[in-house]
Amino acid sequence: MTRPFAVGAFAMILGVLVVGSPARAADDLPRWMAGCWAGSQAADRFHERWTVADAATMIGTSYTLRNGTLRAFEFLRVVMKEGRAVYVAQPGGVPPTEFIASVESAVEVVFENLAHDFPKRVAYRRDGEMRLLAWIDGGSGSKRIEYPMTREPCDAR
Repeated sequence: MTRPFAVGAFAMILGVLVVGSPARAADDLPRWMAGCWAGSQAADRFHERWTVADAATMIGTSYTLRNGTLRAFEFLRVVMKEGRAVYVAQPGGVPPTEFIASVESAVEVVFENLAHDFPKRVAYRRDGEMRLLAWIDGGSGSKRIEYPMTREPCDAR
């Protein structure tokens, strides 16, 4: 092996080790959730907005209006911890609760915290580019509450 080849091979391996790790973390974020989403059920209209903040963090907000009046709000994050996506929820601004990803794919992510009272699971499933289904439940076999949403312009509100 010649010296220039050895130096080049070493530089390439070092580049994969240094640059490859953050890229892997970024791939594990459910980036397909990014954007503005809205849906309605009965008198409730709900909105979620997700932004990719950096390679290991997504920031989200959610709020629900009933008959045009704020009914609920939530601060949200998805962060990478020890190679796993973690959903961090703060409904009404209370201290954070973490849910760890148990299912991750290109179109679905399910976060779980079986020690939490309710919900125990929070999930999102993408249906094409324009539809997103979020749901919560109390664990296996429990009733699931669904929030079907469609993409909307982020300046629509």
